Amino acid sequence: MKVMLVHHAYPPEGLGGSEIYTESLARRLARDHEVTVLHRSADPARGDYEVVESRRDWVRILSVNTPRWSSAGFEAYRDPRAAAAAAAIFESTRPDIVHVGHLNGLSTGIVSEARRLGAAVVFTLHDFGTLCALGQLVNLDLEVCPGPTPQRCLGCVGAARFPLVRPVARAVAGLAGPDEAGVERRLREMHDVLRQADMVLAPSRFMRERMNLMGVSGIRVFPLGHDPIPLTPHQSAGPDGRFRIGLIGSLIPSKGVHVLAQAFRDLADPLLSLQLHGAFVPYHGDTGYESRLRGILGPLANEALRGPFPRSHLGHVLADLDVLVVPSIWEENAPLVVQEAFLAGVPVVVSGHGGLAEAVRHEVDGLHFRPGDAADLARALRRLADDRGLLARLAGQAPAVPTMDEHARGLLGLYGEARDRYTSRLGRVGVVVLDRGRPEDAAAAARSALDPLVDPRVLVVENGPGRTPVLPPGVALLRLPENRGYAGGMNAGIAWLRAEGCDRFLLLNNDAVLEAGSLRMLAQALDDPRLAAVGPVVLRAADGRIESAGVRFGARSGRSRLDRFGRRPGHGSGLLPVQSLSGAAFMIRADALDRVGPLDEEYFHSFEDTDWCGRARAAGFGLAVARGARARHGGGRTLGSRSADRLYYAARNHLRAAERLAPLRGMRRWLRRAAIVSLNVAHALRQGAVPRLHAVRAVIVGSRDFARGRFGPRGAA
Repeated sequence: MKVMLVHHAYPPEGLGGSEIYTESLARRLARDHEVTVLHRSADPARGDYEVVESRRDWVRILSVNTPRWSSAGFEAYRDPRAAAAAAAIFESTRPDIVHVGHLNGLSTGIVSEARRLGAAVVFTLHDFGTLCALGQLVNLDLEVCPGPTPQRCLGCVGAARFPLVRPVARAVAGLAGPDEAGVERRLREMHDVLRQADMVLAPSRFMRERMNLMGVSGIRVFPLGHDPIPLTPHQSAGPDGRFRIGLIGSLIPSKGVHVLAQAFRDLADPLLSLQLHGAFVPYHGDTGYESRLRGILGPLANEALRGPFPRSHLGHVLADLDVLVVPSIWEENAPLVVQEAFLAGVPVVVSGHGGLAEAVRHEVDGLHFRPGDAADLARALRRLADDRGLLARLAGQAPAVPTMDEHARGLLGLYGEARDRYTSRLGRVGVVVLDRGRPEDAAAAARSALDPLVDPRVLVVENGPGRTPVLPPGVALLRLPENRGYAGGMNAGIAWLRAEGCDRFLLLNNDAVLEAGSLRMLAQALDDPRLAAVGPVVLRAADGRIESAGVRFGARSGRSRLDRFGRRPGHGSGLLPVQSLSGAAFMIRADALDRVGPLDEEYFHSFEDTDWCGRARAAGFGLAVARGARARHGGGRTLGSRSADRLYYAARNHLRAAERLAPLRGMRRWLRRAAIVSLNVAHALRQGAVPRLHAVRAVIVGSRDFARGRFGPRGAA
C-alpha cells in the first residue's frame, strides 16, 4: 500500500507529541509499505513553495516551504499554492491513503486534492485546530472555550496577531483582524474538510464527544500507539533525597506550567525539587512567558528550568522523576507524555478535565486536580510526597500502552475501510451528454466523463435526427425521434440511466468538457444528502477565464448574474454554497429529483437549470459549486451565436422563471416584467452577432409569447 502522512511539522523541525507520533508511525509502516511524509517548513533561506526531498528510516520525506505562514495567522488554514504543490506530489506519487494529522501552515485544499487524485483520506484529530483558529479551544485569557462562534473567535484571532496588552490588542484587532464573515467562512470550510475525509479518527473518547457537540459526527475512537522507551533503572529518590516533581513539554501558557510553578513555590519545601523540561516558544505573539515564570519561581528558577533534551534521553529524564505533572489549562486530547510516564512506571498528576481525565484514572494510576488551581495541585503533590506507599501503588497500576506495532496493524485495517468508503461515496454515477447536430463535440464531452475510479454509465442523447456520433467504448447512445429541447433530452437520458441503477446524474452539454478528476469530485460532494446538486467551476473554452462559479437569480428584480464571471480561476477547494448552477454541467441526486421533480420541458431552451435549482432550494435542499472541479464550456454552439432564437428564448424564459420562482402581484409584477424586458432589449442592442433589428424583434416576440402562455419550441401551436 502507498501511504502518505501529512503533518504541519516533522522531526527534527518539530518535536511535539503529534510530530513524534507521526515519525514513529511512518517508521513502522515503512517496514511493509511505501511511505511518504509531506510536511511544512518555514525556512527563509529557501524559495517559497520549494519542495525538498530526503530519506530517513526507509521513509521518503518531502518538505514544502511556506515561510509566509511562519507566524500564526487567521488565514493560515488556506493556501492555494501549498495545495497546488501537494497536488503535484500526489499526482507523481499516487498514494492509496493520505493520512492527515495537522494542516496548519499547509492548506485545507490538500484534502480535496488528495481525493480528486484518487486517494482515500484519513484525518486524525490531535487537537482542536480544525475548528479553533488557535488550536486548543482556550481563549487569550486562558479560559476554556465552549466552542467556536464568530463572536468568541473574534476575541482571539485578531488579537493574537498583535503582541500588545490584551485590551489594546483586541481594539486593534477589531479594526484590522478578520470579521464575522471571515470566521464563518473558516468554520464552514473546516466542517467541509472533515466531511470530505473518508474517515476521521480521535485518540480519545473525549475528543470525539467534544467535536460531536460542535457539529462533527461519525468520528472513530482509535488510541495512539507508542514505541518502546529505552529505560534507565528508576531511582527511588534523588541523590539528595528530595522528592522530584517534573514536567515535560513545551513551556507555554496553555500547558499550565505557571500553575505547577505556583504550586511548587507555595509548598516551599526544601525536600521537594522541580524539573521543567522543555523550550519556551512564542504563544500567539506572546514572548513574555519565561519572565513571568521566572518571577513565580524566584531564586528556584535556574535549577527548575532544565531546557529541552534530545529525544534519546527521554528514558533517563523519566527515571529521574518521582511524579510527572501535566497541568494543562486546555483540554488535552491524548498527550503522548502520559503514555510515556506509564511505560516508565512514573505516576502522573493531571488537570482533571478533557483527555487527561480519561487517560489517567483518579486514585488508580494517578491523581486529578482542579484545572488551573495551584492550591489543589499543591495538595495532591504534598500527599504523594508524604505517602510513598500511595506513590508505589499508583506506579504499579499503570495501564498497558498500545505498542506501535499493534497500532499500525489496527490502522491498516482502518485504511482498508477508508478505501472502501471512498469508493462507496461515489455512488452509481450516470452521465447524460445532450447533443443536437454536433456529434464530434458530444463524443469529446463523453470521453471527458470516463473516469475509471468512478466507472460511470455514460449516455449520449441525440435530440432528434442527425449524424450518428463515433463514441468511445462503453458509451451508450439514445436517439430521440424529435428535438425535445434541453429539459426534454436531459429528462429522457435521466430516465434511461435510472433504469440502469444510477443514483446521481451529471448533465453535460455537448460543448462542455470536464477536466481530469472533476467527475469524482462532483460525485463525492453529493454524498451529502443536504445537497440537491453540485456543479464545477465553468471556464470559458476560449480563454480559460471563469464563465460561472454559480449563478445568482434575483427573482424579485429579474436580474440574473454569473458569479465570478471573467475572473482568472484559482486553486480553491471545498464547496461554495450558491443560489443556482449552470446547466452546462451539473450533477443531481436521484432523491432530490424525486422531491423536486424533473426539469421543466416547457422552457425548451435556457432557464431550465435556474428553474430547477430554485425549486430545489424551495424544497429545503442546498446547492454548491465544487471549487476543485472544472468544466470548459464552448457556449452557444447548439443554436449558434448568430441565431435570433437564442434571444427569443432568453426573454420568454427569463420572464417565466421569475414568475414561477417568486410570484408578485399588482404593480410590482408589471414593474418586474418591464425591467426584465428592458434588460433583454439592452442585451439585444449590445450584442453584435445578430442584426439589431432582428435581435430586438426576437425579444419582443419572446415577451409576447410569454404573455400569451406560449411555451415549448418556438412556433409550436
